[in-house]
Amino acid sequence: MLWDGILSIGAKCIFFLVLKGLIEPWMNRELGDAAFGTYVVYYGYICILAYSCGEALNHIRVLNQDTDRIRARDYRLIIAAEALLSILILFGFGVFFIRMDIGEGFLFGITSAVLMLRLYSECVFRIEINYKKILLSSIFMSVGYLAGYLVFRTTKQWYVIFLAGETAAVFYAAVSGKLFRVYGEKGVSEYFLQTVKNASTLTGSYLISYALIYMDRFLVEYLLGSTEVSTYYIATTYGKCVALVIPPITAVLLSNISKGIIPLNKKMVNRVVAGSLGAVLLFFLAGLVMSRAMIYILYPSSYTNCLPVIDTGNLAQIVYYSCSIVNMMAIRLCDMKLQVIVETVYAILYLAFAVIGAFAGGLVGLAVGTLCANILRFLLLTIPVYRKVR
Repeated sequence: MLWDGILSIGAKCIFFLVLKGLIEPWMNRELGDAAFGTYVVYYGYICILAYSCGEALNHIRVLNQDTDRIRARDYRLIIAAEALLSILILFGFGVFFIRMDIGEGFLFGITSAVLMLRLYSECVFRIEINYKKILLSSIFMSVGYLAGYLVFRTTKQWYVIFLAGETAAVFYAAVSGKLFRVYGEKGVSEYFLQTVKNASTLTGSYLISYALIYMDRFLVEYLLGSTEVSTYYIATTYGKCVALVIPPITAVLLSNISKGIIPLNKKMVNRVVAGSLGAVLLFFLAGLVMSRAMIYILYPSSYTNCLPVIDTGNLAQIVYYSCSIVNMMAIRLCDMKLQVIVETVYAILYLAFAVIGAFAGGLVGLAVGTLCANILRFLLLTIPVYRKVR
C-alpha cells in the first residue's frame, strides 16, 4: 500500500508541476492579471460540474467493484449522460449569462465534459490497484497539456490546453484500462436504479462541496474584481499542493478498504483522524517558508500583493483537503445522505463566514471566514464516523 501511495502522489506531482509550475505562470504572463483572473473564474465553473460528476461515479464504481462486469454498461450510460448534460449546461450558461460567443461557449462546455471523463477514468486503474498506470496516465496528460499550450500561444484560447491534456489521459484509459468496455449483457443491469440513486446522491453532495471550493474566486470577483481573484489564487498556490498528497492517499485507502484489506474499526479511525490533524500542522509549518518561495519564483510580480493573505489562505486550503481523509471513512461507514446534510450545513456556514469576512477585511477576512468554515466541516464529518465505530 505504501508503494501505491508513492506512485499515486508521484502522478499528482508530475501533473501539478506541469500545470502549476509551468502552464499557469506562462498563462499569467501572456494574459495579465485581470484576464488570468477571468480564466480562474471560468475554470472554476468547469471544475464544479466535472469533479462532482466524474469523481462521484469514480467512487461509486470502486465501491461496487465486486459487480463491476455486470454494471459496466450502466456506468458507460451514466457518464455519457452526465457529459452531455454538462456540455448543455455550460454552453447555455456561457452564451446566455456570461455573454460568450457560440464558439467559446462550446469550448466551455466540452472542456468540462472531457475533464469529467478523465476524472472518472481513473476508476479502472484503482479497481486493479494499478497505480503504475495512473502514473503513466499523468505523464500522457502532462505531455498533452504542454502540446496544448503551444496551440494556445497561437489561438489565445486557453481551453485548448485542457482539451489536449485531458483527452490524452482519457484515450490512455480507454486503451490500457478498457474504460468503456461492456460485456455480453444487453440493456442495463438489475443494479441500474440503485447505481443512479447512489451516484445522484453523491454527486449532489459533491456539487455543494465543489461549488464551495471554488466559491472564493466567485465571491472575490463579485466583491473585489478579477485582479483580486488572480491575487488570491496565486497566494494559495501552496495550499493546492496539499492535493498532491492527501487525495491520492485517500484514493489508496478507499481501494484497500473496499477490498477488505484495511478494517475500519475504532483503532483505525483514531489513527486516520490523528494522521489528518498531524498533516495539517506539518503542511502549515512547512508552508510558512515554501509558500513564499513558490510565489516569488513563479509569480514575482504578484509577490508583494499576496503576502497579507498567504498564510491564512493556505491554511484554509490545507484543512479542507484534510477533510477528504475523514470523508472517505464517512462514505464507507455512514449513509450517503450524511454527505448531503454535511455539505448543506457547510454551505450555509461557508457563505455566511466568507461574505462577512470579505466585507470586514477584504481578501484576508474572506480567508479567515473560509478557515473557520473548513474547521467546522472537519468536525461535522468526524463526529458521525466516531458514532458508527464506538
